[in-house]
Amino acid sequence: MSTTYTQNARFAKPGPADRAWNVPLNANADALDALAPVGGLCVAPTEVPSASLRVQAAPGRFQRRDGTVGVFAGAPAIALAAGAANYVYLDDAGQVHTSTSGFPTTSHVPLAIATAGATAVASVVDLRVVCATVGTDSRPFLTPNGGTLNDGATFALGTGAGLKVGTSASQKLGFWNATPIARPGPYTQGYAASSRGVPAYSPSPATSAFPGIAAGQGGTPYAQATDLNALRNSYENLRALAEGSAQVLNALINDLKAMGLLG
Repeated sequence: MSTTYTQNARFAKPGPADRAWNVPLNANADALDALAPVGGLCVAPTEVPSASLRVQAAPGRFQRRDGTVGVFAGAPAIALAAGAANYVYLDDAGQVHTSTSGFPTTSHVPLAIATAGATAVASVVDLRVVCATVGTDSRPFLTPNGGTLNDGATFALGTGAGLKVGTSASQKLGFWNATPIARPGPYTQGYAASSRGVPAYSPSPATSAFPGIAAGQGGTPYAQATDLNALRNSYENLRALAEGSAQVLNALINDLKAMGLLG
């Protein structure tokens, strides 16, 4: 019976009557070791069984903190501290490091915890995270120290709980390079009516003096009813504009308060 192959990785499956099973089985082992999720960045003792306080890290690719892909060339001999758990990791530049106090809090790629005895490696625990999303548009977060978003980047916000920026009024915020400040103090709105529509305004410019009428005494003018009505119309127009503007300002203040930008 001839050899068949698995559907995905195409590993060899020798038939019952086949000879030299070692050939396809060894080929399968090599193929597995070459797979990035299996062999890439793998930490293992330099000798099997271990005969020294050294491990090796296989070449592989990793995701940097900005979402781009880094390439690690591999490290054939990484020295370990005797009698300790050694945390093996890559920094964001792709340099390998070890620590006996744990992984760093800064950006890093955890590889393994290699426990060393007095003269040899006792065990290696694999801590790799594989199959991360990468690409120039794949930055799912900014680092705690900040960063730069791609030009044209957008954020889709939830329609339920939504997004909150800042968790207290004392936290500081600034826009367009302005010095961040805490949320300003509260506004007092004695006139509380609000509207989102600015009323129409019909100006009544006084192009000439009101003529008035003489009152029987020379040089003493009195306003005519039409003059008073013209003044009343102008006043009403200004009053409506001022009242409407105050209502729009109130609506703006209310909206900014609701968003937390004003006290």
